[in-house]
This record gives sequence, C-alpha cells and structure tokens, in this order.
Amino acid sequence: MLKSSWLTALEASAVVIWLGLAAALVSQDAERGALIPIDPAALVTGESQEVWMGIFFDGQKVGYAVNSETPTVDGGVLMRHRSAFTLAAFGQIKQVVTAGNAVMDKDLTLRRFDFLMSSDPVRIAVRGEVQDKLIVMEVFQAGEAQRVELPIVAPPQMSLSLPAWFARQTEVRVGQRFDVPYFDPVSLTQDVMTVKVVDVELTSDGEEAYWLERSFGEATTRVLVNTKGEILREESALGMSMVRQTAAEAQEMPSGAEPVDIISLSAVKLDGELKDPRSRRVVIMEILGVEPTRVPNGPPYQTVEGAEVRVMAPLLAELPSGLAREEADAAFAESLASTPFLPVTHPELREKAKELVGQEADRVVAARLLNDWVFNYVEKAPTIGVPNALEVLHTRQGDCNEHTALYVALARAAGIPARIAAGVVFSDRIGAKGAFYYHAWPEVYLGAAGWVAVDPTFGQFPADATHVKLVEGDLDRQIEIMGVMGRLGFRLIEAR
Repeated sequence: MLKSSWLTALEASAVVIWLGLAAALVSQDAERGALIPIDPAALVTGESQEVWMGIFFDGQKVGYAVNSETPTVDGGVLMRHRSAFTLAAFGQIKQVVTAGNAVMDKDLTLRRFDFLMSSDPVRIAVRGEVQDKLIVMEVFQAGEAQRVELPIVAPPQMSLSLPAWFARQTEVRVGQRFDVPYFDPVSLTQDVMTVKVVDVELTSDGEEAYWLERSFGEATTRVLVNTKGEILREESALGMSMVRQTAAEAQEMPSGAEPVDIISLSAVKLDGELKDPRSRRVVIMEILGVEPTRVPNGPPYQTVEGAEVRVMAPLLAELPSGLAREEADAAFAESLASTPFLPVTHPELREKAKELVGQEADRVVAARLLNDWVFNYVEKAPTIGVPNALEVLHTRQGDCNEHTALYVALARAAGIPARIAAGVVFSDRIGAKGAFYYHAWPEVYLGAAGWVAVDPTFGQFPADATHVKLVEGDLDRQIEIMGVMGRLGFRLIEAR
C-alpha cells in the first residue's frame, strides 16, 4: 500500500511540483474560468538561491531534490521545488518526478501554489489560492478538473515555506515548540503541524544548526536546519533521508546498483509461522513494538484486549440475504458520498456501476459482483501516487489502493455504503516465512452483519482474517499509519 508517503517534505506536503509541468497539463482549462496559473517570469525580481539535496533510501542514493527561493516584485518570495527519484516496488522500477511553486507574501503568508506528481500511469496536478477563509483549488486527475474548497482558520504554511518560516523565528532554543497551520496538497487537508526544537549542533564550518522534529498527523520527520532556513539533512521512517549536497553530487547516481524495494523494507515481522493465510477465518496475535491502542478495537470482526488482537472473517453463508441494495438511511450519507478521489457522481462511474449490478436488488450479491469484476478488470501492478477511481477505470492497473478506490466508488454509485480501510495483510510470497505488508481494502455495510471487509485485490469476499485494520478513511486518515511504520510487529498465538 505504501505510495509516496516517505519524507514530510514530499509526503505530508507531499509531492510538491514544478509549475512548468503543471501548467502544461492544465492550461487548457483556463478558458472555463479556472484559477490563473502562476507565471514565474512575471513574479521574479532577483536571483534565486538553490539548495540541492541527495535522496537516500536505506543508505542507497535514489534521486535528488532542489529547492529555491527568489524575491518577487512585491516584496514576497517565490519558492520552487523539484525532485526526481527511482524506487522499486515488488521488483518493478518506478520513476517519480515532482515539482511545484508557492507564492508567499513578504510576511510568508501563502497566496498561491501549484504542484504535480507524475509516476506513470498515476498523475495528479493541483493549483490553488488562498481566498479569505478558504483555500480554493482545482485538482486535475484522470483528464478532468475538480474544484475543491477547503475551509481554513488561518493562512497555512506548506513544506516549501517551512525552512524560511523557521529562519524568521527569534530566540530559538532547545525545548521550544511551535504549532503551525499547515496545508497538505496531496490529501487536500489542513491541520496544525507541531514543530519542536530538539537539539542544536555546530556544522563542520562552525555554523549553528537546529534539529527540528516536525509532526503532521502521525507522520514525523527530523530536520536539521541552519539559521538561514536551509535544510542540511532530513530523516524519516524506514531509513529514508535527504542530505545537503552540491548540484553535481546531488544529481550523480550510483551505477549498477539495484533500486531499493520499498515494499520489502516496509515488511511487518511476524514471530511464528502462518500457513495458508488466504484460508484463515480467525487469527489471534500479540501486538509488538507499539502501544496496543494503535490497533483499533472494532467488534465483531476485529477486537483488541490487552496486547492481543483477534481478527475474524465471516463466512459468505453467514451474510444476510434479501438486504436491499440501496441504502436509504441518512446515517450512511458519508459512506455514499463523492470525494475528490472517489468521484462517485461522475457519469462514467455511475454508468459502469449500473452496467455491473444491473437489476440486482440484493446488496450482498451486488457487492460481490463488483468485487469479482474489479479483481478481474484491474491489472496487478505496483504504483506510486494518489489513487483516483476514475483514473483507475481508464488505466485498468494498480495495486491495492487502485483496486480499493475503484471498488468503493462503484459500490457507492450503486447505493451500497462503502469505505476504505488500511492496515496490514499477511503474504507468504516474499521471504522464507512471509510477513505482513501495508495494504488497503474496502469495507461494505451489510445490514445485520455490519461493516464487512472485502478484498478486490485478492478477489476475496469476505476478506480473510490476516487483514489487520489500522485506520479507515481517505488519504487524510491513512497518513496515521506512518506513526507505526518501522515499529509494528506481531507474535502469532492462534490461526484457524
């Protein structure tokens, strides 16, 4: 399931991207009253200062990033970012390009921004501006644009502006804490980022620099920043880091090295041997490495008592029959609603759902039809990016995120309450004994049976009992998994 979530600079603020590329993708919408793209040439009034970083994963060089700041004609600053890196997922090499701009006032208040992330076949581009108490955005995915308005309490910072924001703080000292309004353009959410000054050190040239611990949701990174606001080093979960280098050093890549596989490195170890995982209906394990409260208690199918988690999968024969396909209870409105990444009301998705379920009135039968169809329709291919159900319908490929997004959108379009769950699932296909890996799957509401896990990636209806849920919800919630990555483990107690 792991996508672009790695460093806060590219994950929570995520994949901030280069205006030239974003503008090229979305300029055709300007005639329809779209937000006006940023024109760097019209803003710049001075020379830019570039900071180059080498990107490393588990000690291996995988790419580079470069940030720059340029004064603007009105006393503000134009901040730019671009990066390129290569990773592997289940042995398939993925090249990722990001770039973006943010226009800040002279007091570092965000005015406008745009970004794009591209890792074929997944692309997302966003441009937006701050309007009073709103961030107004256009999100471009699957060849279409959506207008999104996000209420804000105060003008936020973005990843690009945080180093400059820190440089303007006075009387910085170890132990100090800042609560900074922050906007994440990938999950399209805003919240407070906590910044703690945890240490100070002198660099090799005698320069004073501070170690900052930045937390947004459950994602935490350590960043070494000098008094000029330049990042010297950044460290995150799973051995990911960025290190200050010269332009030539940053762009130099090792020859002959095998790309680091992000899936293998994110494995969650199991103490014990779990055989035939896809047939398991009950699995009981001890939670290791994290507080047991990090694994949610959700009876009847997932219960946590003390340090033990028990997952149970119902049998198909135990699910209710005769349940009306379309849910009429207003309490389920959220799990039937359209979102930027689940455009349920789009004509293509609604027509496809109608085609697949036809006149089938039984909810369980219809939900299973959709599960089987998505399993067969979507080619299994690891991706790095932000899943969009309409885009998956077009590209017909993806990993668990794409399967889940398409299924949830089609189920909702058919009137079936559905939501996204994310956590870990056991696989015995990697390594001698297998391990748990980060994964996403749908849950559907089936009346008296409650919320039931299904898995169109594996073709399971219901899903087996090795699916341990950690969160439920869209990208704004899935980032919470970052809080346990690299620490979570299990000890097998019983499986049957």
